[in-house]
Amino acid sequence: MRTRSTFAALAALLMAAPPAATADSPPPRRVAIIAVFNPITYGDVTFINGRLVGTGQAGQQVVLEQSAPPFTDWVPAFQTTADSSGYYSFEVMPGDTTQFRATAQGTPSQPVQISVTPKITLTAHPAGASGVRFSWTLRPGRPAGLVTIQRRSSTGAWANIGSAGLGTGSLFGGRLRAHYKLTLRAIYPGDDLHRTGISKTVTVTPRMKRKPARHVRR
Repeated sequence: MRTRSTFAALAALLMAAPPAATADSPPPRRVAIIAVFNPITYGDVTFINGRLVGTGQAGQQVVLEQSAPPFTDWVPAFQTTADSSGYYSFEVMPGDTTQFRATAQGTPSQPVQISVTPKITLTAHPAGASGVRFSWTLRPGRPAGLVTIQRRSSTGAWANIGSAGLGTGSLFGGRLRAHYKLTLRAIYPGDDLHRTGISKTVTVTPRMKRKPARHVRR
């Protein structure tokens, strides 16, 4: 996700750039817009496509603006030119839930929202005679967040077995005592910038101590 200072620099460049259309090009009657992939997982790309509706829209400059929660301020992020039929397309990779709108000659589209799901990766492996060590990563890091580890029961239901605050990092771990095979997953409950994130399940079997063989006297 780009910083506010980056967007400010982009805004200055966008305002200084000459328009692609001729001076007598009429403004569009309407700017159509659609988000192709939504929601997305953190790190994935999506596309904002649309069309300038009206006559003489070929080569018009289209600016894509974005707004972060609470969606009150709009900042120029990218620009392109419409094709011969007035169509435009942007490739974006938001790190947080973001709203976008396209504008051409001062005519804005309706906003579309791209919701972002955090990416959680969970790993687990045997540790000692009857333990399981696990770790997970959360991207992007959420300093005020809480990740919960869950275990699947024999009925298929999930039960919480532990949780940890994220502090200022994004890589965490812990250890469990277990005497049988475990299937685990990690959950981040979501916040104003991200949807609920759930890791893939992992299954691990602890190394059990073997009982010494009993010798029978004859």
